[in-house]
Amino acid sequence: MSMSSGRLYLTLSGRIPRSTFNISLLALAAGFFILYVFMQTVFGLQSTLLLYPFFAWAALAIACKRLHDRGQSVLYLLVLLIPLLGPLWVFVTLCCRAGSEGENQYGEDSLARHADYLTVS
Repeated sequence: MSMSSGRLYLTLSGRIPRSTFNISLLALAAGFFILYVFMQTVFGLQSTLLLYPFFAWAALAIACKRLHDRGQSVLYLLVLLIPLLGPLWVFVTLCCRAGSEGENQYGEDSLARHADYLTVS
């Protein structure tokens, strides 16, 4: 990952490739699960409500960056309101489809940073 964890999970700007998104989403889900179980056993079920705003923001931040990599606005997440097909379509878009090549309105290509400067395109 070329982006710091703080910037990855807290800001809505920038672009991340598919692999970074998938790894970040798995790490976020694992962290949520571990904290949820810990807080539920130690403090009770009501205390787990504190986790949701923080993890929802982090999920929104990485989804926003992934949509930016595809050249789409964060408003695309409104597709989630469509029952069954909405979440499936967003999953395919974020986790399975490649990002747009080259620079777009959201920044430079997240995979182009690793290109060799001696390569002629």
